[in-house]
Amino acid sequence: MATRPPKTTAPPELNTEVANRLLDPFETYFQGVLRTNDPLLLERGHGGNAFELYRDLKRDGKVFSGLQKRKLALISRPWQVDPIEDGDAAQKDAAIVQAMLKGVMFDKLCSELLDALLVGFVPLEIVWTVKGGLVTPERVVKRAQRRFVYVQTDPNAAPELRLLTAQNMLTGNELPERKFIVHRFNPEDDNPYGTGLGLQLYWPVFFKRKGILSWNKLNDRFGSPTPWGKYPKNSGVKEKGTLFDALKAMSNDGVMMTPEGMSIELLESKLTGSISTQKDLCGYMDGWIQEVILSQEPGKTTGATAASANEREDVRLDLVQADADLLSDTLNSTLVKWFCEYNGLAPCLVSRVIKKPEDLKAASETDKNVASMGFKPTLEAIRAKYGQGWEEAPVLPTTPAPAVGKDEQSANFAEPNLLAAPADTITKILAKAGDMVLADWMQQIAAMVSIAPTPEALRDQLLQAYGDMPTEQLTEVMALAFAAAELAGMVAVADEAAQGD
Repeated sequence: MATRPPKTTAPPELNTEVANRLLDPFETYFQGVLRTNDPLLLERGHGGNAFELYRDLKRDGKVFSGLQKRKLALISRPWQVDPIEDGDAAQKDAAIVQAMLKGVMFDKLCSELLDALLVGFVPLEIVWTVKGGLVTPERVVKRAQRRFVYVQTDPNAAPELRLLTAQNMLTGNELPERKFIVHRFNPEDDNPYGTGLGLQLYWPVFFKRKGILSWNKLNDRFGSPTPWGKYPKNSGVKEKGTLFDALKAMSNDGVMMTPEGMSIELLESKLTGSISTQKDLCGYMDGWIQEVILSQEPGKTTGATAASANEREDVRLDLVQADADLLSDTLNSTLVKWFCEYNGLAPCLVSRVIKKPEDLKAASETDKNVASMGFKPTLEAIRAKYGQGWEEAPVLPTTPAPAVGKDEQSANFAEPNLLAAPADTITKILAKAGDMVLADWMQQIAAMVSIAPTPEALRDQLLQAYGDMPTEQLTEVMALAFAAAELAGMVAVADEAAQGD
C-alpha cells in the first residue's frame, strides 16, 4: 500500500495587513490624514480644537476630583526598574535607568501621560542631551493634542504622528524618530487618537450645567421679591422714567411697571413644599460622573457594610493596576527602550508595585497560630512584615527545682518575700536586655506574690490591677505571675533543703 506524501502548509504572508484602515469604506481620508472615530468629537468638535471639547470638562469640580483620585492613586505607589537579563552588569544598568527616570521626575511624567484618560491620547516631547557620557532626557514636555494629526500612506505601516504648523495645517510636518512619547487610552479599531472618557462625561456635565443655571434662576426669582411700581394713567415719559429708576435702585434683577388700576396675577405651580428638582438632577449627574471615572456607584452615607467597602477597594485596585500596566507598556516601549539602546545598556522594564495593604492584625494571628505548631519566623521576616525596630526577646535562665508535693506548694505560696531574690535577678536581666516595661511588670508582680496568701488572692489582685488590659495581655500577665509564684516556691524549698543539710 502506497504511503501518502506529507501535507505541506504554506507560510503565512508576512508584514501585511488585510483589513487596514485605508481600506475602510466608512472612513473619509484626504492625503492620508486620519480622523478620530470618537462620534462626539466628529459631531461637536471643530477642526483642530475638537479635543478642547474634552479638556473643558476639567472645569467641572466633580470631573477634576475624580481624575485626580485616579491619578494620585497610581503615582502614590512605589515603582521599580528591573533588568530583563540576569547578572550584576544588568543590575547596574537597571540602576542607571532608575536614576534617569528620577531625573525627569517620573511621577510628574506619569501624571501628565494619564491625561489620555480624558482626551484619548497625549503626546510628550523628549528633549535629549548628553550628561556624564550618557544620552539622556534633559526634560520631557507635554504638548497640546490640537497641534498634531496622524497620517498613514502605507497600508502596512503604523500611522505617523505629524506636527501641524502655520505653513502646513493639513498633513503637518514630519517628526524625528524617538522624539515623542504618545500614551493612548482605549484605541478602538486601532485608531491612533484613542477614545477618552470625555465621550461618556460630556453629557452629564452638560446637563449638570443646565441644571445649575436653572437652579440659580429659580433662586433669583423666588428668593427675593420683585418690585412692582404703579404710575398714573396720564403719566408721561419723564414720570415713568423716574419710577423705573427708583425700582432699579431697589433691585438689580427684574422689576415691573404697570398703569394704576391694572392688575397682574401669577399662575402658581401645583407643586407643594420645597422644589428640589434641579438639586436632584445635579446630584444624579455627579453620581454618573463618579461612576464613569471610578467605575463605582456613588457611595451611600448609610447602610454601608464591610463587604461593600472591600468590594469598592478591590475595584479601585483593579483600576490602578490596569492604569499602571498600560502606562508601563507605553514607557517601556518608548523612553526606557530608547535610553537603553542609545547608551548600550541591558534592556530594562519599569513597573509600579500595586498591592492591597496587608491586615497586620490578621497576619499576627496567623503567625501566632503557626508558632503554636512549633515554628519560629526569622527576624528578617518579622521586620519585613511589621517594620523595623524589632529584636529577639531575651531568653530567661531557668533553675531546676526539686519536686515537691501539693501541700508543700500551697504552704510555700504564702511565705513572705519568697520571690524577692528571683524577681530581682529576672528584673536585672530584663533591664540589661533593654525590656524595661517587662522588668517593671515583674517588680509589681513580685510584690503581689510576696503578700498573696493563696492563689485566689493573687488572682484577685491581678484582676484589680490589670483588669483594663485586653484579654490576651491579661492572660499573659496572669501566666507570668503564677509562674513566678511557682518559681518562688521552688526556690524556697531549695533554700530549706540547703539549710537542713
